Amino acid sequence: MGKFNLIDEAWISVMTNEKGHTKEVSLTEIFENTNQYIDLAGDSPTQDFAILRILLAVLHTVFSRFNAKGQAYSYFEVNDQLRQTTALEEDDEDDYIDELYETWDELWKTKEFPDIINHYLSKWHEHFYLFDEEFPFFQVTEKVIAPENISRPKPSSISGKTINRLISESGNKAALFSPKTDSNKEVLTAAEIARWLLTYQGYCGLSDKVIFGKEKYKASKGWLFDIGGVFFKGSNLFDTLLLNLILVHPNNDSFNTIQKPSWEFSGEEVVARSFSGIEADNLAELYTNWGRAVYIHSAIDITKPFSFDVVKLPDIDHQNHFLEPMTIWRYNKQGENKDTHTPRKHQIEQSMWQSFGLIALPNDYELEQKRPGIMDWLDSISDSIVDYDLRIEAVSMKDDGNATSWMPIDEIYDSLRINDLVLTDDADNGWIIRIYEAVDRTKEVINRVYRGFLVDIRKIRQLSPNHQIVSRGVEELFYIIDQPFREWISSIKPSVSKKDKIAEWYNTLDKIVNDQAEKMLKNAVYRDYKGIKSDKQEDSTENIITAYNRFKYFLNKR
Repeated sequence: MGKFNLIDEAWISVMTNEKGHTKEVSLTEIFENTNQYIDLAGDSPTQDFAILRILLAVLHTVFSRFNAKGQAYSYFEVNDQLRQTTALEEDDEDDYIDELYETWDELWKTKEFPDIINHYLSKWHEHFYLFDEEFPFFQVTEKVIAPENISRPKPSSISGKTINRLISESGNKAALFSPKTDSNKEVLTAAEIARWLLTYQGYCGLSDKVIFGKEKYKASKGWLFDIGGVFFKGSNLFDTLLLNLILVHPNNDSFNTIQKPSWEFSGEEVVARSFSGIEADNLAELYTNWGRAVYIHSAIDITKPFSFDVVKLPDIDHQNHFLEPMTIWRYNKQGENKDTHTPRKHQIEQSMWQSFGLIALPNDYELEQKRPGIMDWLDSISDSIVDYDLRIEAVSMKDDGNATSWMPIDEIYDSLRINDLVLTDDADNGWIIRIYEAVDRTKEVINRVYRGFLVDIRKIRQLSPNHQIVSRGVEELFYIIDQPFREWISSIKPSVSKKDKIAEWYNTLDKIVNDQAEKMLKNAVYRDYKGIKSDKQEDSTENIITAYNRFKYFLNKR
């Protein structure tokens, strides 16, 4: 008999008002009241991202089979479990795509989901038990990881304090600032187990050792672990879900196919498919991908220390995996992925706006440029949402850099508020290009002009080439620039003059960089003015005044 069904039980944490109040809700409640919730409010941004994709997988599955009124599309058959059982005929593709757009548009206008979602969930109720002997959610049964199927006598055991990323404590190293005491670090509620299980499937690393069979294969770190997550956030949770609900895939018509979320299969079938060599061709399957075969005993006592058993599953092919719409991309010019695009994680030392080109530039604007598919989807729906201020969200997991473990050690989270009409203006002289140029110029001024000034001061002070005066100074200036740039980009309205608005930012940039350089000048000491002999011109001296004048020349030039 299954326990803790995710359709009925409260486990998803949501923010209920602007004051930050939260509560836990079930899948039924969240789809019935989505427009009443501000946002997901789980234990971490990576957890919210993992759960967002589960909610989207439900919506992709349902609305690929039913329209906004809950009526089945006529192009294929759906069985008693509301599972699509026949493929789309080629002659029907255009009409089906038109109806998918109509479905999305109708949902956006009505601002609520139809009852067909909960009707679908009720048909799969037996597959949503967190603890179950036959169809445990996002898990396998004990027989799947039996000794004869795996490389060691027992699977790897993962403890509650390890999967809880608020603690992230292993058996060898204690977490110094844990939100739980030693007596309850291993104890998780059923709701916490559900949330962290989904997070673990997306961000598991490689510290565990057990595989299926005896022959080695490239194991998954969790698909979400390797991507630079990008998605849109709206004014409430309903808008967030709709903005990211890509009913018509922008990259390939073949991705508009039968949706195959993992809960429509047994754990044994999911594991078998991961070894079949067949790549996911639909978003519901990708969004419900497993990084591990997880086993939790169905008779678990959650008042006691929690742990589960895991076995590694094969990795997803990262090369040109353009089914994934929620990542930035890197074009590889060398290495094993040469001449292909692979997902690129966000950099912890960089603000999101510094990667604006990777996120927003049209495909092929620069050599091998590839933007996230979610941006192409926004182009498709821009006429429907009309002058909407949204946020681009970025989320990644930082690893420990150790290729033998790839342990998650920190989260990267950032956001940028921008008007949708600005973000979709990709004409040759449109807002996207102009903002990209402003970002590029800003980075050039800081990384070259201001950095050059700091290098000159380092030389004048005869400090070592590795002295941190340069790196710290550049980092500090990026920090000072960060908030003004965010405010500037969020203030852009489609109707304002591009020339005037760009000039406004360059004036702000000029003032901030000048102020920072003048601060260095005001804090100069005797040796800075005395200077050193120039290695460029005989019988001349380099000091902070000559360095400042050179800095001013190059700043004005740009």
